[in-house]
Amino acid sequence: MICPICGSKGLNTTNSRTTRSGTQTWRRKGCKVCYCSITTYEKPDMGWLSIKNTHGSSLNAYKKGVLYKSIIAALDDKELTKIDVDNLIDSIEQKIISTHKTIIEKNELIKIVLNTIKPVSLSAYIKYLSSHMALDNKRQLNKLLKDI
Repeated sequence: MICPICGSKGLNTTNSRTTRSGTQTWRRKGCKVCYCSITTYEKPDMGWLSIKNTHGSSLNAYKKGVLYKSIIAALDDKELTKIDVDNLIDSIEQKIISTHKTIIEKNELIKIVLNTIKPVSLSAYIKYLSSHMALDNKRQLNKLLKDI
């Protein structure tokens, strides 16, 4: 890494730890030339992850933007001001990483999202559930809602 102050390549990591949410690594780095300190936040790139469609064998690359839009759509305007969507997505991605899979079924991803959203917003949980789960009839939806 190059020092943003003097441009030298002599940066040493002086301190490193996992962030509070456990989704990123915080590092303090010091320049050997100008002695400035900088802080970086590192998190894994999700480019290795593929989503398998439930009703087929096609694979799609994971796209954080799609997940972001689906969560925004599930939240009410009032909730958007109170909930940190970036932290919510970081939590979802950390749960995906903890599965140790490079290919994840779409239904499994939906369940991870639902389990993460449920404690944050029950209305968002229901809205996300109704728009992403393939339910054959109202009885299945009522059964899922009863489990809440």
